[in-house]
Amino acid sequence: MTPCSLALVLGVVYLGLGALGLMPGALAGLFPESPGLALAHLAMGAWGLAAYVGRAPVQAYARSAAYVFAALALVGMVHGLDRFLMPLDGPNVWLHLATAAVAGFVAWGPDSRERRWLARDRRRSNRARAAVERRHGTHKRRKAPAAA
Repeated sequence: MTPCSLALVLGVVYLGLGALGLMPGALAGLFPESPGLALAHLAMGAWGLAAYVGRAPVQAYARSAAYVFAALALVGMVHGLDRFLMPLDGPNVWLHLATAAVAGFVAWGPDSRERRWLARDRRRSNRARAAVERRHGTHKRRKAPAAA
């Protein structure tokens, strides 16, 4: 998964969760919602879609999403603090923790395209070095037999 596709998926999912969170009873008790949490979800969803269409840096969105959702999950784990700010307990903690893990892996994980670029650059530099050596005559040559 690339940061661009992550921005699209998180944008759509969290924009939908935020919109459903503003409607009373829309999530049917599966995820406890509050207006504050719904606005946070709407903001992250809108930011994700903005990053997908090119209005914001995609890599920065992926890294920020990892931090934001990890912070929301940690706040949900602290007893008492989750009720004071917004309902972040139960399934919300797991949702935010899973989102933070996926966003973190995509943001800082291995990028296969980077390795291919490095391999191609290395091959090009070897070819260029050999061409320079041939042109300047530093490679071994057989010497012609001396004329009598």
